[in-house]
Amino acid sequence: MSIKRPVRGIFFDLGWTVFRPASGDWRVTAKALEYINPQVLGLIPQDKMNTAVSAASAYPGNEMFRTEAEELAGYTFYYRKLAEMLPEIKVTKDQAEAIAYDRVYNDSNYVFFDDVKQTLEALKGKYSLGVISDTDPSIIRILKNAGIYPYFDHMTLSYELGIHKPSPGMYRHALAAMNLPAAETVFIDDYEKNLEAASAMGIQPILILSRPDSQASTKYHSIKKLSDLQLIL
Repeated sequence: MSIKRPVRGIFFDLGWTVFRPASGDWRVTAKALEYINPQVLGLIPQDKMNTAVSAASAYPGNEMFRTEAEELAGYTFYYRKLAEMLPEIKVTKDQAEAIAYDRVYNDSNYVFFDDVKQTLEALKGKYSLGVISDTDPSIIRILKNAGIYPYFDHMTLSYELGIHKPSPGMYRHALAAMNLPAAETVFIDDYEKNLEAASAMGIQPILILSRPDSQASTKYHSIKKLSDLQLIL
């Protein structure tokens, strides 16, 4: 599981690699918890919850927002539908809209890991740095406001391509943008299935153990935090 040199390019996932959700959940945000009692949420049968989430996610183009306005419309549909199908949570239409607006426009929903900026600063110039992420249009604003955006040379974002990891198209796009042999690149992600797809393209995979339920991989090199990269490259 050692990293083969030379490494000239590094691809980063974003969620749970560069930042984490402030509330611990991407969609049950701090704003949502202002209106929803977590204990009530926890008492909802799992099958009922799954049905509601599935219906809420059925907004046309829900996974392919092109603009922040489309993103807001999609999340507004999402939270309104949850409120409709889960009356136990007692969320009104106005509250659902407020949750959606906060989800899209409140940068504090994203907490950047403490070592991210320092690590990117150390890597910039030594390596070509890219992103491979399933994300929404608002991420560009969030990265810019956090001062992180300029560190990346290339970005492969699901909402721009209309596909998601582990689709091979995501990795082909990233490699073409970086213009390096796959064997001379690494990809850091928090899910093994995404690393498997990258590995199949020849990219060297690294699992980051940042999620609370993370477990070290028996297949791929694992790091606990992003700054650990400097110890293995």
